[in-house]
Amino acid sequence: MRQSSVSDHVDHSGIIEKVYPANNSVKVRIDDSGECGDCPAAKLCEANGQPSNVVTVITPHASSYKKGDIVTVRGTEQMHHKAIMYATVLPCAFLVAVMVAVYLITFNQLAAALSGLGVTILFYVILWACRNKIAHEFVFSIVGEPERAGTLS
Repeated sequence: MRQSSVSDHVDHSGIIEKVYPANNSVKVRIDDSGECGDCPAAKLCEANGQPSNVVTVITPHASSYKKGDIVTVRGTEQMHHKAIMYATVLPCAFLVAVMVAVYLITFNQLAAALSGLGVTILFYVILWACRNKIAHEFVFSIVGEPERAGTLS
């Protein structure tokens, strides 16, 4: 059996922002942009000018966490690849395909460029509209015990 050096999960450190014991969920602010150096999508995560993201984690132990606890949030490598595919690969493929098709039909570069831009915008609008339908594909978990860090300032 061959051992692989690639892990099957991605861990991020985060800070508990809000606890919802009734929903068995917590909101965790992930801010480890310094740890994302090898990730090809690191700059995309920081595209909004903030190197942190807030994720909701469903956990039956939500009531045991407190605001300000430092936790380790785990996602799968498959989720990582799927996020890159949705954010970069598919829009680029649609962009190129539409631009080539429109150019071959019209022989007009401006029409091809505008069509490519339009289909890319349309893709992201559809992706945003379907965010609740694809949310189940991106499920995070908290691993290990939280570090009690006190309150946030």
